[in-house]
Amino acid sequence: MSQESQWIRTTTTETFKKDVVEQSMSCPVVVDFWAEWCGPCQQLMPLLEKLATEFDGRFILVKINVDELPEIAGAFGVQSIPFVIAMIDGQPVSQLPGVQPEPQLREWLESFLPSAAVEAYNAGLAQEGAGELESAEVSLRTAVEFDGDAPQFMIAHARVLLSLDREQECTEIIERLETRGFLEPEAEALKDQLALRANVEDSGGTAAARQALESDPENMELQIRLAEALCIDKRFDEACDMLLTVIANDRTEVRDKAKEAMVAVLSAMGPKSQHASDYRRRLATAFY
Repeated sequence: MSQESQWIRTTTTETFKKDVVEQSMSCPVVVDFWAEWCGPCQQLMPLLEKLATEFDGRFILVKINVDELPEIAGAFGVQSIPFVIAMIDGQPVSQLPGVQPEPQLREWLESFLPSAAVEAYNAGLAQEGAGELESAEVSLRTAVEFDGDAPQFMIAHARVLLSLDREQECTEIIERLETRGFLEPEAEALKDQLALRANVEDSGGTAAARQALESDPENMELQIRLAEALCIDKRFDEACDMLLTVIANDRTEVRDKAKEAMVAVLSAMGPKSQHASDYRRRLATAFY
């Protein structure tokens, strides 16, 4: 009964809150109340330990000896052992109905554990948020491999691929999504960004776009081209200001092109950007 690993722990009164309550906020925790003298406990715990190792972090197994920690056992209302309970977000969500053979034990675990695809997806989002784009790409690709029919997994993977400048792979995902006959708003935004990047690549980048505009400074289409190039260089404010100027001063179809370009720039800035929100309001005011 002494097996320990990163997924298997024996808690104490001092570490219970950290090991069980706080840990369950980020990963399901299976709590096993047991005792040395309990024969069924001796049968069940090796199976739980085996599965905790096999599941490789999908849940944490925390062992509580009721003879050593009777106050915690009492707080959970333990009257007989083995008593095994699953905790998620600080709350009990399921109790194992007595000693079970391995197949039923697996079935019980799968009833409340996130799928491997969801685990990989959540890991990818966390890595993306931390700026670990290479790791996020691997995790999100894994999520898609587990469940290739989940559009949210594919869209997140495409988003990270675009951030890594892997446009062709991103394009292939968007094209696959389009075969359904529609695109989610975020996928549509990624498609717009891909088109913007293609336009900039065709025009030769920021230096070429600026040089072309210097030779014809009143040409508003050239101003749009420069704004798109500035966006690819992540000079978003300059790009938006330039496009707003075009929108304010043109009443032809060029104005619509400037609006489309600015929508793509705002998308590239990200949904949580305060600057994007400010520019979105200015765009609405300028157009309407």
